[in-house]
Amino acid sequence: MKRVVAVLVLGLVAGAVLGTQQVMSLTPEMESQIAVQLGSKQVIIIVAMLQTAIMASIATIVGSWTSPKVGLNKSFFYNRKSIAAAVVIGLLSAGFIAISEKFIFAEALGLDEKFEFSWLNFLGSVLYGGIIEEVLLRFGLMSLIIWIASKITKSVNSNGIYIAGIVIAALIFAAGHLPATAQMLGLSPLSVIRTLLLNFLPGLGFGYLYWKHGLVYAMLGHISTHVINQLILLPILFN
Repeated sequence: MKRVVAVLVLGLVAGAVLGTQQVMSLTPEMESQIAVQLGSKQVIIIVAMLQTAIMASIATIVGSWTSPKVGLNKSFFYNRKSIAAAVVIGLLSAGFIAISEKFIFAEALGLDEKFEFSWLNFLGSVLYGGIIEEVLLRFGLMSLIIWIASKITKSVNSNGIYIAGIVIAALIFAAGHLPATAQMLGLSPLSVIRTLLLNFLPGLGFGYLYWKHGLVYAMLGHISTHVINQLILLPILFN
């Protein structure tokens, strides 16, 4: 119960940051439409808070029930090897994303050639991306997929079901970014490939961390990706 309450509160905070980002990205035309439909653009923040908190709470309940049944309920403890694994996966993921953006997708999709750091975006990346998405996609979804697979195959010791769970969760994680892509870039074959590729491969790494090291280290790997990207790589490559 304490875990659900903590995630609920964190979901409200992360949702508030996410909703604020959405409000700040609105065009004047979109603001006018929202004013007519909802009465105020601030409703977006409230909806984002409630949606994030509810989804994260449900994922926490699902993960708390299924993860012990498939050996994914690893308790957190300080481990240098786990920290190193999380940081390495974060570094590889950040490098893959930043280099692909710079040398493959930036010119083709007309992306900004100069990176502008934003504390709001950074906070959203850490709270929503690094923590909430791991609760949703790894703790909730991946645990459930592996539990279902274990029931179908009648085995909880097969590496195959864990790998399948990692891959499926990573695919859903990547596809979940398509609505944001549609809003920012539109859905073209190249923009879809970019979104799926740049989220699927890091998602595999985060899934591996959850499987072998636990949820906290999956979060650390995901957070490291955003920290390395936004504080180091993107400012260097897009200066």
